Amino acid sequence: MLWSHPDLLTSYLHLLAKGLGATVLIALLSIIGGTLLGAGIYAMTQSRHTWVKKTAQCYRFIVRGAPLTVLILLFYYVVLQGTAGILAAVLAFSINFSNFACSVIQSSFGTVSRGQLDAATALGFTRRQTLRYIIAPQALVNALPAYKFQAVTLLKGTSIVGYVAILDLTQATEAIRQGTGQSFLPLLLITVIYMIIAWLLCNLLDYLVKHTQKI
Repeated sequence: MLWSHPDLLTSYLHLLAKGLGATVLIALLSIIGGTLLGAGIYAMTQSRHTWVKKTAQCYRFIVRGAPLTVLILLFYYVVLQGTAGILAAVLAFSINFSNFACSVIQSSFGTVSRGQLDAATALGFTRRQTLRYIIAPQALVNALPAYKFQAVTLLKGTSIVGYVAILDLTQATEAIRQGTGQSFLPLLLITVIYMIIAWLLCNLLDYLVKHTQKI
């Protein structure tokens, strides 16, 4: 049995830890980068300049139709010339997630009624104050369910980064499966790990939203 060989067990645990680190790093950086990029794209869609709006619409159309795997391979082999696999993955996932983030921001801002905005104007609120005290608190709460779903989807989607020579959780599990000749236990283990990470991610987002509303 595996536990009867301490050195082998330590080696496999090291593989899992390394794969877990890569998976979490890629997911977190991509969520942050994609959210910031998505917010920028949303701001462009609200511009008064037609060319800016058209640029944002064109960007969203291209990203919406581009397969994620193709984006990763494009950044890894073409842009980065076969180096920096993690950077290639982060760039690809950030761009892919930005489209979802833009949609979530757009839909959540749209839930704030026009009457509340008119009331804020009547009370003498500036545009920044209206955004800070009226729109943002409601938008954050309204956006959270869809945002968490997309964030967890991104997390699970990182399982394809092995295409660009990254040792993530999936690749680490595959190495363990090949080394032990067992399939069920390694696959069960990775499933449980992903479930735990997804649960932690959802709770982290809940905490950040509550903390932001208190500021």
